Amino acid sequence: MHQPPAFVQTDPAKVRAVIAENSFGVLATHGPGGLEASHLPFLLCPGEGELVLEGHLAAANRQAAAVRGGGEALAIFQGPHAPISPAWYATRPAVPTWDYVAVHVHGVLEVVEGPALVALMRRQGASDPEGFTLDSVPGPLLEKLLGAIVGFRLRARHVEAQWKLSQNRSEADRRGVVAGLRSRNANSVADLVAATLSSAD
Repeated sequence: MHQPPAFVQTDPAKVRAVIAENSFGVLATHGPGGLEASHLPFLLCPGEGELVLEGHLAAANRQAAAVRGGGEALAIFQGPHAPISPAWYATRPAVPTWDYVAVHVHGVLEVVEGPALVALMRRQGASDPEGFTLDSVPGPLLEKLLGAIVGFRLRARHVEAQWKLSQNRSEADRRGVVAGLRSRNANSVADLVAATLSSAD
C-alpha cells in the first residue's frame, strides 16, 4: 500500500475497530496458479497483543491449498470512504480526490481444524441476525458441513493502516470538506475528517 506519512495510522485500537466494523474483507494469496482472492467474513480474535484473524473458506476453493500449505496472505479491509470535491476547498485551484480508510494485514496462513474449527464456526454463527446457534445443526449434517470447509488463522506479521482524510490540506479546506460531506450525508467520513481539526466540528 502506498502510504504518504500524513496518512499513516499507527493506533492499534483504531485499526482493530475498523476491522471489527468492516469484517467482510478480502483474502489475497499467491500460489502456483497465480493470484487468488476471496471475499470472506473475518473474525478478529480477542486480545490486546498480536493481531490475529480467523475465518473459513470452501474446501473446493483454490485458495484452500494456500491455507493447507501455510502460504503468505494479505487480508484487506475497506472502511468509510467518499469522493472529495475541489469545490469544497478554500484553496484553489484543486482537483477531485477520495478520502478513505483501509487496513492491510500481512501474515502466514495456519489451518484451523477439529474442536478449534467448531469453536470458530460457533463464533461466526453468533452474528446471525435471527439467533442461529451451531447446536441447532444435527450432528451428521454438521460433520458433513465441517468437512466441506477449511478454517484458517492469519497472524499479523505486518499491518498497514491508511487514514487518508484530507490531512494534507489546510484546516480551512478540511472544514469545507466536512461541510461538503455532511451535505451529501457522508457522515462517517465527515466525522473522521472533523477529528483531524484542532477543535471539534
